Amino acid sequence: MAMPHMLAFTLQPGTYSGGRPSLVIGAGRNQTGMTPASPLDDSYWICVISAKNPRQKLQDWVVPGQNAAVPSGIDTYMASPDNLFVVATTYLSTLHVPQGPFYDFLAKYGAGRELQKLEQLNAVLSCGNYGRMNYALAGQCGPRTPVPPASYERGSYLADPCILMMSLMPGENGPPYSLCDCYTWTSPPAA
Repeated sequence: MAMPHMLAFTLQPGTYSGGRPSLVIGAGRNQTGMTPASPLDDSYWICVISAKNPRQKLQDWVVPGQNAAVPSGIDTYMASPDNLFVVATTYLSTLHVPQGPFYDFLAKYGAGRELQKLEQLNAVLSCGNYGRMNYALAGQCGPRTPVPPASYERGSYLADPCILMMSLMPGENGPPYSLCDCYTWTSPPAA
């Protein structure tokens, strides 16, 4: 049986003031890019896409880093296993790592060691040593029990962009797609 055709999946936080986080599905002439319509420094971008057509953005939110709260209405999208989600920061202040319900929300959907690393950096060194950090999280939406679907994350500080590069793999008979922890590279089709 032939390997199903996978799509490149590339998520990059906004690493500088005025930058935009981005999600790119596919590659070359066949890529689809997504960014927030109104990016905001020191924020989190949450974007939900269709697992049946990952080039389709269903909804997105820009959550300010200071006093970050779980966006209203997001549960409707996060409850469906037919959706995929991404979270990417934009020039996030070390002082605004997630706390309380927003931290719990990210942890519920797969945030782990990489976010904990940034939390420890904030608690131990605060903003005096590292003023900005980057964070990216991606996974499948849907129920978290009995076994949660896999989620993937990257976190960094300084100017490291922490790009999350993976692939989207279709099911045996086509969509829906799921995240696959591998790189997609095939030769582009002949022109």
